[in-house]
Amino acid sequence: MNRPPTADAAGALDQLDAASVAQSLRTDFIGLIAIFDRQLSNGIAADGDARSRIFDARVAAERGLDLTRELVELLRVAS
Repeated sequence: MNRPPTADAAGALDQLDAASVAQSLRTDFIGLIAIFDRQLSNGIAADGDARSRIFDARVAAERGLDLTRELVELLRVAS
């Protein structure tokens, strides 16, 4: 017999889903930063404008990583 989840159970599932999404985003940002680091260190982007754009993208990915770390921590505290 399948009963609908209670409000508490649904809230817990939503929080687990949010934590899973936050962790997935965190993993994606880590991967992006690694890609940007490889591009910058291998000299793939030789001209200054491309290097600058890759560096800016890396900085943005770091900010995203920091935010997802904070989000994961907030979700842990709330659970």
